[in-house]
Amino acid sequence: MNTDRLWLIGGLHAAGAALVYSKTQRTWGHSRGRFHVKHDWTGDSLSQNDEASHLFFGYTLTRTFAAQWRWGEMTPRGSREVGALESAVVLTMVEALDAFNPAQGLGIEDLMFDYAGVGAGLWTLSHPVDWTIRTSVKAPARAGLFAETVRQSDNYIFWVTYRPPLRWGVKQPLSVGVGHSTRRGPDGVTPVREIHFGIGTTLPDVVRTFSPRAARSLGILDFYYFNLNVTATLR
Repeated sequence: MNTDRLWLIGGLHAAGAALVYSKTQRTWGHSRGRFHVKHDWTGDSLSQNDEASHLFFGYTLTRTFAAQWRWGEMTPRGSREVGALESAVVLTMVEALDAFNPAQGLGIEDLMFDYAGVGAGLWTLSHPVDWTIRTSVKAPARAGLFAETVRQSDNYIFWVTYRPPLRWGVKQPLSVGVGHSTRRGPDGVTPVREIHFGIGTTLPDVVRTFSPRAARSLGILDFYYFNLNVTATLR
């Protein structure tokens, strides 16, 4: 292990956690109320797109943290386990804060999808596959790291993508995907579920076609799916 790198990673993660805490408290309200549980599955007007976001974050944080600890020269197994544990702890703390937030509440379903994402991320790190979980936005101008309104949440599509090797093998950059999102109905309130069928790529996948080494350095950007898609509405 590289002690200097590990201290650097730990320090950056601590600073990042402090910034995220400050931002979430300003965005979603302060955690100063009584403990309560929210009815999140059907009670948030998002038709499970919020749960999809929790799956995405559990998956993405696990893989991102593991890659960073691996850069700190931890063993492959150790970096995977620490990355998964850190991701689970961070997401659990978010729900713990929500539990005391009068405008939020503890989401049992959110935690389940958090942990499912962590598990999927851990599994794919030890058993490499050609599928992954990604996200994209419908309108970049409305995008924000933390959705403050229902319409901002509607802006996100969460994808499961598959990259067939075809004749180029690992250098084949295109993936096909199935995505989930929501939009508002004609009354501006009722949620309408959307299913997307897309073809696209990521920045690391494009770079891998001519420089696999450079693509590995850009692995943290693999979460964003640039795509063309057709949309089906489920009522």
